[in-house]
Amino acid sequence: MPMRRTVNFLALLLLVALAFPAGAALAQPAAAAAAAAAASAGADFNDDGVTDLAVGVPGENDFAGAITVLHGAGVTGLSGSGSQLFMQVAGAVEGGDLFGAALAAGNFNGDAFADLAVGAPGEVAGSAAAAGAVSILYGSPLGLTASGGQLFTQVAGAVEEGDLFGSALAAGDFDNDGFADLAVGAPGEVAGSANAAGAVSVLRGSAAGLTAAGGRLFTQVAGAVEQGDQFGAALAAGDFDSDDFADLAAGAPGETAGTFAAAGAVSVLRGSGGGLTATGGQLFTQVGAAVEQGDVFGSSLASGDFNGDAFGDLAAGAPGEVAGSAVAAGALSVLYGSAGGLSAAGGRLFTQVGGAVEQSDLFGWSLAAGNFDGDDFDDLAAGAPGETVGAEPLAGAVSVIRGSGSGLTTAGGRLFTQVGGAVEADDQFGAEVGTGDFDNDDFVDLAVGAPAEDVSGAFNAGAVSALYGAAGGLSTAGGQLFTQNSPGVPGGAEDLDSFGGNFLSAA
Repeated sequence: MPMRRTVNFLALLLLVALAFPAGAALAQPAAAAAAAAAASAGADFNDDGVTDLAVGVPGENDFAGAITVLHGAGVTGLSGSGSQLFMQVAGAVEGGDLFGAALAAGNFNGDAFADLAVGAPGEVAGSAAAAGAVSILYGSPLGLTASGGQLFTQVAGAVEEGDLFGSALAAGDFDNDGFADLAVGAPGEVAGSANAAGAVSVLRGSAAGLTAAGGRLFTQVAGAVEQGDQFGAALAAGDFDSDDFADLAAGAPGETAGTFAAAGAVSVLRGSGGGLTATGGQLFTQVGAAVEQGDVFGSSLASGDFNGDAFGDLAAGAPGEVAGSAVAAGALSVLYGSAGGLSAAGGRLFTQVGGAVEQSDLFGWSLAAGNFDGDDFDDLAAGAPGETVGAEPLAGAVSVIRGSGSGLTTAGGRLFTQVGGAVEADDQFGAEVGTGDFDNDDFVDLAVGAPAEDVSGAFNAGAVSALYGAAGGLSTAGGQLFTQNSPGVPGGAEDLDSFGGNFLSAA
């Protein structure tokens, strides 16, 4: 089951800006996207056999935030009919909470229905501004419900100002007890005297749902804890050593590697009968290319089995990568799983596929894995929200890299621009990507966010496109576009809503 984590737009932009010399030209996502990344998770919340799609709207109501759920509808794909809208659960709705900035789907209570975790990294806890929180909505025959909803603040560590708990989420059964657990990133966590060193908390699943009992907190594994690492800014769960325990990859895009500021790194925590453990933990810097200042490697993550060998593999984005002379063109690296866990052996680096490599593309800003063509190998979608399409800057694009027996390959790779709507400047299509089988045909489909899309005069209201899988891979045929003004979708498009700004999937 491929899983992926969200990335904080503003934090990443600051890292890239600080890492490059003054005057370097970088794509600047629009205000709504920079303030908060929306999110989406694909899962079957009503147990009807079809994947539904939860979409974050963190700009809603003065950035209090919301989520919208689009239901899968069999052969017709996603539908606005019967859509649901939720504000923060089990806590007060307040401006600046950024509810919906990160999402993760998992079966936390072991019933027949997928559940949803929703991050609100801007939540004020007590008097601590931006301490952050996570709400849980449970699935039911009618879909997600606020009944029995829960709210958690940081587990196993003090709740402090600026922790940004809930910025990243990943669900996985780390102790193999049949209940999904939840990993929560707090990239602003102060560790000792190191500001924004970052941390990851883990909540355990149970028959009663998620619980803080037995919860744990981890700081960076296999590397020094340092100021500005932002450990936990991105998370992905996958069984990298195929031992039936989900493992966790955690990005630290601000990590200094050697003398290179914000080069970035990824740590791996291993699953076990006792849950995640730092024992045997690993740390990786960029694979397949030189480690350089401002790469922000590890700012996005996606797990999937790209070579069909039953070991989970990991893709890690480095959207600040300089390709040739193109600043912030972006890249992604792939680490392959093995009995010993992830390995740099055979690791590769990819730049944009199906299109020219250009300055400020930010390729690798978002990642999602899924088997789009129904063969034995997961494929990878990678967003480049800074891509110029024709004469339209920041229109955005998504590349698809195919899986094969030897792993990911550029052979047959494709590039997509916005589906179901006009390609326009500053849409930032590809700012997030997510996967699920929305039409129940056994081919994984792709949802793509364009959080800066203007809708009926509403600035940066946002949109989500759906591309459907087939034997030949993803296709624009039957593609759809949803906004908050689409039939059946609640809420209404408003300035700065950022509907569809960031995606996390569980296909």
